[in-house]
Amino acid sequence: MATSSSAIRTLDKSGNEITTVGFTRFGFDSEVPIDVLRSLYLRAHYVTTASSGDAKEEHLEEQALHAQFSKGHVAYQSKSIYHPETQSISYTTLSRFPPVKLLAPSQRKRVLVTGGAGFVGSHLVDRLMVLGHEVTVLDNFFTGSKTTVSHWVGHPNFELVRHDVVEPFMIECDRESISSFSCIINLSVA
Repeated sequence: MATSSSAIRTLDKSGNEITTVGFTRFGFDSEVPIDVLRSLYLRAHYVTTASSGDAKEEHLEEQALHAQFSKGHVAYQSKSIYHPETQSISYTTLSRFPPVKLLAPSQRKRVLVTGGAGFVGSHLVDRLMVLGHEVTVLDNFFTGSKTTVSHWVGHPNFELVRHDVVEPFMIECDRESISSFSCIINLSVA
């Protein structure tokens, strides 16, 4: 498989290159570089088999092709390696988080997303995190999954809480932020 080293470009209907998605509306800046979103959503979801020779060369070609989409953000992605001789799998965790905007505390919002580990919620969480906001995800994982937001676990702006919304939710906050959350987005089923 032959690959070129040039990055994949996205063009609008006028032929201009699209480099960001989102906009500023109602004082909320949601503009994000498109290559950062690609690195989150177009990351390789395949399992690499540990072997040598031609398989490694083929794997390098796959990585080169994937690099066209991720534009150098491959370091922010986790990988799985299957060892056929022992029928085991090893996971590498993220050594770094995807890049997020650096916002002043006055611009940073603290957002609670209930149902944030579901399909819609996890995409919203990704967007809010990339925009630089502090996000708390509240989910009971009945229909959602930890894997949808696992790439943010450990980030200083992210908190994941296993909790059912039918029960009261108590959270610690400092005296200055007595109205703790700037925004509460309810995507839970209950």
